[in-house]
Amino acid sequence: MTDKATLRRYFTHLRNGLTPDGREAAETAIYEYLFSLPAWRDAPVICGYISVRGELNTDPILKRAAAEGKTVALPVTVTGADEGRMVFRALPDGDLSRLTPARFGIPEPDGSCPILAGNDFARALILVPALAFDENGYRLGYGGGYYDRFLDRLSLGGIPVTAAGLSFSVCRAPILPREPHHRPVDFII
Repeated sequence: MTDKATLRRYFTHLRNGLTPDGREAAETAIYEYLFSLPAWRDAPVICGYISVRGELNTDPILKRAAAEGKTVALPVTVTGADEGRMVFRALPDGDLSRLTPARFGIPEPDGSCPILAGNDFARALILVPALAFDENGYRLGYGGGYYDRFLDRLSLGGIPVTAAGLSFSVCRAPILPREPHHRPVDFII
């Protein structure tokens, strides 16, 4: 099996190689399918993310969730004693103007946005970014392990959530390297 650094370069190249028309068609198909799912319809909370580095554009997803009255929450990486931990902050009314520049160049909700905890996540749909996913729902991310630790915490707490990976079809693999701490998503769109 190829090492993760090589796979990251490979899948980044594939994703960046999508034509503008191909990317738009794929994003539209992903949005339509996502919005048709019971997991979307039944989720009171959508834990999304802000797209960076060629990821699928999540703005239409976040805006649709807010328009439907769902709680829109975005990840915030924690520093200090809890380094390596991630929490989600709710954006009041899905207001993207509440984002502030943060670590890794990814905008995060500002400190006035409430942190979700425990049962706030009950029945939430958590959208998980990745460079690639394999057929078993395991992901090749950027190497921080934030989502693995976050999903593990929810699972250990017995909180029922659905984790869905968003991915272009060129970024799918039969199998990717995995370690014991990796957590798969429930399904991939």
